[in-house]
Amino acid sequence: MTLKLVFAVAVFSLFSEAQSICRDFYGAKRSSIEQGIVRESHFKNLKNSEYDVLIIGGGSAGLGSALDASTRGLKTILVEADDFASETSSKSTKLLHGGVRYLEQLWNKLLTQREWDQTLYNLITDALKERKTVIKNSPNLAQPLALLTPIYSWPEVPYYWAGLKIYDLFAGKKGKLPGSHFLSAQKIKQMYPQINTTGLKGGVVYYDGQFNDARLAISLAHTASSQGATLLNHTRVVGFEKENDKIVGAIVKDMLTGLTHTVRAKVVLNATGPFADKLRQLDDPSVPAMISGASGTHLVLDKQFSLPEAGMLIPKTSDGRVLFVLPWEGKTLIGTTDSKTDVVEKPKTTEDDINYLIKEVAQYLSQPISRADVKSYWTGIRPLVSDPNAADTAQLARDHVINRNEKTGLITLSGGKWTTYRVMGEHAIDQVMVQLGRDPKKETSKTENLKLQGTKEWQFENYKTLMEKYKLPEDVAIYLNRIYAGHATKLLDLYPNLHQRMAIDLPFIWAEVYYAVHFEAARSITDVLARRVRVATLDKMATNAILERVSQIMATELSWSEQIRVSNLERARIEFQLEK
Repeated sequence: MTLKLVFAVAVFSLFSEAQSICRDFYGAKRSSIEQGIVRESHFKNLKNSEYDVLIIGGGSAGLGSALDASTRGLKTILVEADDFASETSSKSTKLLHGGVRYLEQLWNKLLTQREWDQTLYNLITDALKERKTVIKNSPNLAQPLALLTPIYSWPEVPYYWAGLKIYDLFAGKKGKLPGSHFLSAQKIKQMYPQINTTGLKGGVVYYDGQFNDARLAISLAHTASSQGATLLNHTRVVGFEKENDKIVGAIVKDMLTGLTHTVRAKVVLNATGPFADKLRQLDDPSVPAMISGASGTHLVLDKQFSLPEAGMLIPKTSDGRVLFVLPWEGKTLIGTTDSKTDVVEKPKTTEDDINYLIKEVAQYLSQPISRADVKSYWTGIRPLVSDPNAADTAQLARDHVINRNEKTGLITLSGGKWTTYRVMGEHAIDQVMVQLGRDPKKETSKTENLKLQGTKEWQFENYKTLMEKYKLPEDVAIYLNRIYAGHATKLLDLYPNLHQRMAIDLPFIWAEVYYAVHFEAARSITDVLARRVRVATLDKMATNAILERVSQIMATELSWSEQIRVSNLERARIEFQLEK
């Protein structure tokens, strides 16, 4: 009798333990879907943990790598010194593209030097394929966009028509979007009265993709978290842990509390974009620099300055640059400048850059643009990468570069662009797998056909259900359906009394501020207004008008002292370049 009882207790204990293990493993994934990205609970994961991979950097490259790693079953942690997509990855031109400029370079090289550049060809075709993949996997945030190239010279008509037909051809079956076509000057006058038609000979319409960069970053973070990844924003690497010169982890500082933590990891991946050299030289001061910076400034104007449902490519400015005039989030987006610059955090936009963009674009539009028409502006720094392992290190890499320090084991991923974030992550984690002693050909990437969280049943028409159920204005319902997809009803149900607009003529609602804090790890005013609810990206005056109320909400929800609230306000005004 005693033996039977002991046996029964033992079996029950094992069963309970097995249930607990299953609950911990599978329950973690379920709860992350239900809870979103809860920063404080992610910090609890650090205790007594060793990770397969520590990813440093929460931009497109880092988040793409975190999603790839976690879906392959690697125990993954990502740390970001500021916020997800707080630098370059929220300050892009919002286009998913193969690179029309690269195509022109390939074409010119073939004609003038009789030389075929296979690397450049691969760069274009890979990006065109990934362009379609991003649209497929995040259909709420990324869509095809028609782009018109106006032509003012007869010899350029066949040049641009043929070039953009080749662009279509390079996309192949996997990357195919609607085909390019020629429009006569008369047709352009009828369809797009916004364009200056003086001397216009016609134009070519082609297609690329357009997306919301910061919101795609948050969607990637949600999806990686749902796959078990630990994600910590406002967490800076201040040192590395080493054994026999090999990196075995990092010392990280919680920038909100000042506390430091040790993160143990078998492999460390540096995905900090333009700041990659700082980490590389923190690891090994002897390594040569591989990053130089190029600054890009963008302007936002009212929607009347852009074409209806189409963008415009200006192929040649007075100094040989390419500019875009795009409809985006109900406004007009103009950019970008491309100037060599030092790599700094939070770069400021200069009046020279603003005036340059106004002057160049004004020549192509039928109505004048003045400085007073500029609603918002921002500047980001793009990393230009030279491969330290290449024979000619002066040649800037056109594609992303993965570099491994043989002495310490630090892997660095840099270069590339938003369009290719997924394949960048795949290639980086392939290298991580090799370093872990695992075969990436057997444990392959799973992200090519992985829809991001909340998008499985998404359709544009779903906004009508939100309108009817919650009595929302049409523009607000369309916006919430696009940005939050399957989570829109959760947001609206959680905060039923906060469906009012934050600003006139903008679709943002006050419920989003609370949701950003509690489900999207927003911990500063700039986190909320620049990357969750993108008021600051679109309209600086509207931002200034709501800044105080946002600070009060966050102070209440996060238990800020008055000193922290005021400090946060001041940082937001500086970063957004607002006047008091």
